[in-house]
Amino acid sequence: MHAETKDEMREKILEATLKRFTHYGASKTTMNEIADDLRCSKASLYYYFPDKKGLHFAVLEKIGEIFHAEQEAEAQNMTSATQTLLNIIEIKRQFVQRYSRLELFKVLNDGSPETQRVMREMKIAIDALITKIMKYGVETGEFVIDDVERMAELYNQTMEGLRFSVIDYCMPVQINADLAPEDFERIVAQQKLLTEIFVKGLKHR
Repeated sequence: MHAETKDEMREKILEATLKRFTHYGASKTTMNEIADDLRCSKASLYYYFPDKKGLHFAVLEKIGEIFHAEQEAEAQNMTSATQTLLNIIEIKRQFVQRYSRLELFKVLNDGSPETQRVMREMKIAIDALITKIMKYGVETGEFVIDDVERMAELYNQTMEGLRFSVIDYCMPVQINADLAPEDFERIVAQQKLLTEIFVKGLKHR
């Protein structure tokens, strides 16, 4: 009989938690329910994760890896830099829609050192991705850019700024509240519009 390794058991916990969070919502799920799904004791869960918040964060890191892989796959098959930028936004929209019950924004806005670390890593990854897309645009003659890295960073700052402007507008008091689906759709629409405007300035004149 195969004896599960520590890594295998941790992965099973994350998969079971993601399934329950996605179906019932993160805040409505208890550690007891997750333990019941796995047919193990709650003490076993605490051996791998100190508390529910730690488990919740680990789940978000797991889906973050999936999210990054989906974006990278899109960039690997691009034939138009402009369309790829728009497709990346659509991937974000579908991702948030798929995992809306995981309370993504509530966790990412908690301001903890661990969250800040993950946010920094995400920023580095998205800067590299957008740089790759813009370099492709330059190489194919779609864009004219003197400093691709700087332009990619500016683009990402602009996209992020739209997100925070909508959050400030919609939630002036509840800073740690999760973002409503309709508010996120508003962000997506504005990001797509601004992308179309942004890339017009990068094309041959």
